[in-house]
Amino acid sequence: MKTTVAKTQKTVPAKKLPGLLKKSYTQKQFEKKILKKIYVAADKEFINNYFTADADKTGSVRIPKNSEIAKADFIRLKTLAKEIRQQKFGIKLIPLAALIGAVAAVCIVVSLFKNIVVKRAIVAGMQSAFQAKTDIGYLDFQIFGAKLTIKDLQQANKNDVMKNIFQVGEITFDFNLTELLRGKFDAENITVADVLIGTERKTSGYIPVKQKREEKQNESRIADMQKALLADVQKTLSDTFAEYNPQTIIKNVENNLKSPAMAESTKTAIEETVAKWKDTPESMEKSIREFSSSVDTLVKTDWAGVKDPVKLKEALDTINAAVSQGKNIKAQTEKIASDFKSDTETARRLSKDIGEAIASDKALIDKEIAKFKALKNDGIGGVFDKVLTAFMYNLFGTYYPYVQKGIDTALELKSKASSQPAKKKAKKVSRRMKGTDIYYKNDTVPKFLIEKAYGSGANWSLAAKEVSSDPDKRGKPAELSAAFAVKGIDNAISAVIDGRRKTDNPLLSAKYSGSGFPLSLKIDDAYSLAAHSSALSCTVLGDDDGSFSVRGSVDMRGMKITTPSFEPAPVYEIYRKATERFTALKVGFTAGYTVESGVTLSLDTDAAERFAAVFQSLLASELTSITASAREKVNELLAEKTGGVSAEIAKLADIQNGIKLQEANFGDMNAALEKAQRDILKQLAGQTGSDAVQKAAGALKGLFGR
Repeated sequence: MKTTVAKTQKTVPAKKLPGLLKKSYTQKQFEKKILKKIYVAADKEFINNYFTADADKTGSVRIPKNSEIAKADFIRLKTLAKEIRQQKFGIKLIPLAALIGAVAAVCIVVSLFKNIVVKRAIVAGMQSAFQAKTDIGYLDFQIFGAKLTIKDLQQANKNDVMKNIFQVGEITFDFNLTELLRGKFDAENITVADVLIGTERKTSGYIPVKQKREEKQNESRIADMQKALLADVQKTLSDTFAEYNPQTIIKNVENNLKSPAMAESTKTAIEETVAKWKDTPESMEKSIREFSSSVDTLVKTDWAGVKDPVKLKEALDTINAAVSQGKNIKAQTEKIASDFKSDTETARRLSKDIGEAIASDKALIDKEIAKFKALKNDGIGGVFDKVLTAFMYNLFGTYYPYVQKGIDTALELKSKASSQPAKKKAKKVSRRMKGTDIYYKNDTVPKFLIEKAYGSGANWSLAAKEVSSDPDKRGKPAELSAAFAVKGIDNAISAVIDGRRKTDNPLLSAKYSGSGFPLSLKIDDAYSLAAHSSALSCTVLGDDDGSFSVRGSVDMRGMKITTPSFEPAPVYEIYRKATERFTALKVGFTAGYTVESGVTLSLDTDAAERFAAVFQSLLASELTSITASAREKVNELLAEKTGGVSAEIAKLADIQNGIKLQEANFGDMNAALEKAQRDILKQLAGQTGSDAVQKAAGALKGLFGR
């Protein structure tokens, strides 16, 4: 081969070649170390032409040391030398032994701890999802048998920690071992057996759960919305029926009432009169009682049986003294009565005026109450609608966390774009390899895949298809469905999770229907709704930004609503009776959540109109009793406003009655003395001369003024 080139062509000295091409080789070595590692015939011929007989070693070949090589050929030789070096192969025993030991150690560790690791992973995942304890009685993960078996799986109920939501006798996963060796879990088939619902637990299923900040915020928003609705309800009721409140009626006619102002102005004068005379009846009673005691023997003696003239004469003297004393008492009593009449003349006039004013005010109030031809019920339907909305917020708040967890789960199953920025492709230097035919096929198995799962038993069934961590590889959405019945409560749910990046479907589309379950909703201690049997059906649509919408209806039977009382009490009774008429109700609803708007809820029902009609009908029938109750309450309030002076007038009347009573008592006592006098005179007439009797009688008559 020529080793010289034209002067105009660029050349490179042979001494700059890689060391592999500067060596001298025997023909056998040249074949083994150089030509055997070149697979393209043209390359073999090219490099063979450069190796010539070595002048220094007989039977050897090499590239002449001092030759000049064209630059293009130099580059080609250098590339071939690089490819030859890359095909070097050799086994180093120490690194190989270390590798075998490491692999053996990994296999031992995996065989010893694989069941523990898988069990802990399943328990952690389920406890995070259900927020209650998960128990697994037995787990066996057979890597080379491509099978996972779980027995006695119990999932506790967070709302009743001594009961399980479900208990599974056995679950078997048949997976693809080839894909598992590639770091992917492909469950080709799942079977479930011996499922029980609502079983009792021997130990508590409670675990402390840290609530997410977003869940707390949304629960707080729901509570605030409930409070705002119920506050608006109370304000509407108060404003609507304020004019039927006794206090309001008094306020409306207050400027025209006469009795309160008159009572206030005359109360002092009457109080002074009462204070002056309050002790008089008692004083009179004491004086008359003492006098009565002093003549008691004279009055009660049977003088017809006394024959002794001396004794009769003594008795006559005693009666004369008593009569003289009685004359003084009578004069005092008459003066007291006269003075009392004079002092109380003004009080009697004021009492009469106040009585007339009170009668006039009652007539005015009756006229005001008479305006209640029909009670207004503006907004009462809206009140009932807001109460229902508050209860639906309560129901929505109960199930909102489950919907949100469903969205979070769907997001985990959504195909994700690569999180690393695309790297700039490095310029690759092509090299020739041994000719081999290579066939490619699409990778359709993601890292996690459940191709098909199904289980069924008494009153339950479960199915799942195409549940994967990368739906784009499968080209299909995940499909889930379940149906089960517990203690007469039927439940059915189906869901489609489409996590593909290019799809027109929502991330989550789910349907739920349930019937036969009791419903109990409570908002503080004042508002509650209970239904013996309810049916719920709804459709949930969720997007990958965390927002979702729920549309459905709830049908309640055996329903009872409890609300707080309000004034006026008779109107509240009508409201309560109208509420009790609703023992069955179907309510359509649309609820949702977005980051911008938060939680929203609206109802679709004719309950407001129906409630307003029932309420109006009951109001009309109870109008008479309502007005009578209002009149009674207003009169009581009016009595309170005038009660002070009325009490004083009553005291004054009691004093007057007491004085009159004592006057009457004194008159009776005088009549008894007169009778005793006549009896004594009669006896004396029989014992002495008639002249003496007549003279004594004249003296007595003068004493009594008769």
